[in-house]
This record gives sequence, C-alpha cells and structure tokens, in this order.
Amino acid sequence: MLAGLPRSGTTLLGAILNQNPKVYVTTTSPFVEILWRNYSVWFEESEIPCLDTLKTRDLKKPFLKNVAHSYFNELTDKEIVIDKRRSWHKISNMHMYSEIYGVKPKVICTVRDVAEIVVSFMKIFEENEETFIHGETLKGKVFDDLHAWLDDSFHSTTRLMKQDCWFSECIHLVEYDDLIDNTTETLNGIYEFLELESFEHDLKNIEVAEQEGDHGWKNLHTVRGDLTKTKVPLTKYLTEHEIKHYNDKNFWRKNG
Repeated sequence: MLAGLPRSGTTLLGAILNQNPKVYVTTTSPFVEILWRNYSVWFEESEIPCLDTLKTRDLKKPFLKNVAHSYFNELTDKEIVIDKRRSWHKISNMHMYSEIYGVKPKVICTVRDVAEIVVSFMKIFEENEETFIHGETLKGKVFDDLHAWLDDSFHSTTRLMKQDCWFSECIHLVEYDDLIDNTTETLNGIYEFLELESFEHDLKNIEVAEQEGDHGWKNLHTVRGDLTKTKVPLTKYLTEHEIKHYNDKNFWRKNG
C-alpha cells in the first residue's frame, strides 16, 4: 500500500514505481473503503443474527479476499499491486488487512516537513484563488486526521500497552527530500521493504500512468517529469513562529 502525508510525494513515487513492468500503483483508490464496508457488516448489530452461523462465519475471509481479487483483476494484470490511499496507515485498516489475509500489511508512507506541506497547500490555494486559513483549512481529512493516524501508527509500539501493537512494523517512511535527492537509494529501500527485486528506473522522464482526480483543485497532482524540488522560501508564506509551530509536528524525527 502507498499512504502517508499529503503534499509529500505520493503521486511522484507512484509514477516512478509504475515504470516497473511488474508493479501497478493505483491512483487514489476507493478500495480500502470498499473493503472496510464489506468487512464491517460482520460487526453490525442488525446483521449479526444473519451472519452468526457456521457457514457465514467460515465464508467471511474467503469472501473478502475475493472482493480484492475482483477489484484489482479489473484494473491490471500485473503481478504486484500497490493500492494508494492515505487511510491505509490508519491502525483500524491495517488490523483489518491482517485479519483478512493473515499477514501484516506493508505500507509505504511518504512524509515531509509539515511547514513545507502547509506552504505547498497555500500555493495550491493561491493558484486556485481560494483563501487558506491557518487552523481551519487543514482540518479533517485534508491533513489533520491523516497526520494523527500516521502518528498513532508510528508510535503504536510505545503507546499501545497491549500485545496487539505491531503497526509501526508495517510502515516504511519515505522522506520527500530523500526521494528527490537520494532517489536510487530510497527506491532500493522501498524494494527491500516490499521484498521485491530492485528495478532501474528512468528518473529523467517520469510520467503518471493515469491522471489523478483533482478533487476540485487544479495542479493538485502535477508531476513535472523529473526530480526537481520547487524552491520557495518558507518565510514568503509563514512567519518564523509558524514554521516552528508546524515543524514541531514532525513526529517521526522525535525520540520516544
């Protein structure tokens, strides 16, 4: 799976990995939501009388696996599918995956200095002639929820005082700057995490295999074609106090 923080390189990374003829990376996908809705039926109080029989209990996992097969077989015939959706790094979704498939999921999560993420959002809003409001615009699933979910998963071994606390083991963090500046090494690390053979990518001609939806904002998923980072001084958009405030949210760089 491919998840992580917004504005941190997931579209770029997916475009690069899609150069591998054995790998298919989806655009932002509804699959985890489809799987969750089917999975959660087994816990709905109104449905328990219908599902609490020997045959229906036994068909739960095979049925849910077949949902995945049906979905991805219509998308690709490649050997390896990496499903892209930021909510894959949520603990409940990783737990669901492990229950259905009997193995721990592998979730690639891109991250980036939160101050840079905020400035990237501010530029998108500027280009779309919309107003960015600190403390309001990034609420919910735009950013705040996604950040909190990844924080919880990343620190699960220290915060969850019970046996079922292995979620951080499922996450492979990819720093945006490493993806840009140390690309080959970063890609090799991803392949090692996925237990796949490395592939030599064309890093000078990067194109998306399929255009993402824009969610109402132009240039939201633009890939420039090569590995360049737009250099915009953070202080053009943020005060020094705001930069520190946002970068205090870089939880993956803190000890403990």
